[in-house]
Amino acid sequence: MSTELLTSREASRRLGVSAATLYAYVSRGLLRSEAVDGSRERRYRADDVVRLKRRRDVGRKAESIANHALDFGTPVLESALTLIEDGHLYYRGIDAAGLARTASLEDAARLLWDCDDKPFATDNLPPLTTALRRAWIAAATLSPPDRCLVLLPAAAALDHPSWVEDRGAMLETAVRVLRLLTAAVTARPPSTLPVHEQLAAAWRVPPDRVPVLRAVLVLLADHEFNASAFAARVVASTGANLYGAIMAGLAALNGPRHGGATRRVAAMFDDLKGTADLDADLGRMLRARVYIPGFGHPLYPDGDIRAVTLMAMLRETMPDSPELAFAERLAAAIERLIDRKPNVDFANVAVERALGLPKDSALALFLLGRTVGWIAHSLEQAAHGALIRPRARYTGPPPGAPRPGA
Repeated sequence: MSTELLTSREASRRLGVSAATLYAYVSRGLLRSEAVDGSRERRYRADDVVRLKRRRDVGRKAESIANHALDFGTPVLESALTLIEDGHLYYRGIDAAGLARTASLEDAARLLWDCDDKPFATDNLPPLTTALRRAWIAAATLSPPDRCLVLLPAAAALDHPSWVEDRGAMLETAVRVLRLLTAAVTARPPSTLPVHEQLAAAWRVPPDRVPVLRAVLVLLADHEFNASAFAARVVASTGANLYGAIMAGLAALNGPRHGGATRRVAAMFDDLKGTADLDADLGRMLRARVYIPGFGHPLYPDGDIRAVTLMAMLRETMPDSPELAFAERLAAAIERLIDRKPNVDFANVAVERALGLPKDSALALFLLGRTVGWIAHSLEQAAHGALIRPRARYTGPPPGAPRPGA
């Protein structure tokens, strides 16, 4: 029996939402859209629309939960960079999971920045002036992510202006920023070598395992309007230079609900590694309402494709790794208990442990990969030329209401 298909206008009207919100539902996997022969516009199944509307409307508690899920990802802006659809991740229409198996982070940058090899010229390195060297020495004892937070502002004051109408100059600055942050992570002088090769040398990763390191960087390069990319984009929309936009992304990424979640996952690995009864300890955590990080993602209801890809590559590369075996046992036990699959935060830490990388390497990989995305969003927003300024839905007392206790 055929299912009724609705146009976007019909589906929006039945849900009582705008077209932009309808598209946001699709991007978050809450609603399916289908191509129809002879039509350029996507169609929506009427029964899916009914189920989504019922989900929002059944009872106060269900409504609260649904609203929390449906608010994920607002506001909605246009972008040609990244698409998350039907459980897949695409960079400018190219499947990121496939790209990660063959491409470098620099390849992903060329794709997302829409540029050629020119900005990656061998002599395009950040200038190591006396002031930057002093900042470098001061940051020497910090973790790799914290070193980046110290060195990037120092470099911003020394490099030539990056927010100009000359796109070529902007791209050259973008490469210098990426190379500076890579040097900050490795604690080595800036280099023109690919990022994954610099990391492999600094962390002594065997050649047969380097492809996994490279894949992490590519899969983390961009993820639509995540918190740090949106922060970078907002700053870029003000006309601030590229350094300012990337500093905003760095600050947001450090938060424990974003890239900083890798630290929470790493702590969970440490806490549970030596347990005699993994299921029992996890059960106690759940009963105590302890949050279990690294599982589930609103945009991937059937499993985070980035985690699926990385775990598969680990199995292919080092099937006998005890660290990988523990990660898979932990993932299986947690999935049985909470019915959620591992996300990229979990897989990133599994890579860190299986490859024997230094502490905080998972967050450093996240930071370097996502730098490419922050730059792409900043460049795109600069081209748009509009200020991002959302409006607030006011929920305070009405105008003229008496103050409490007055």
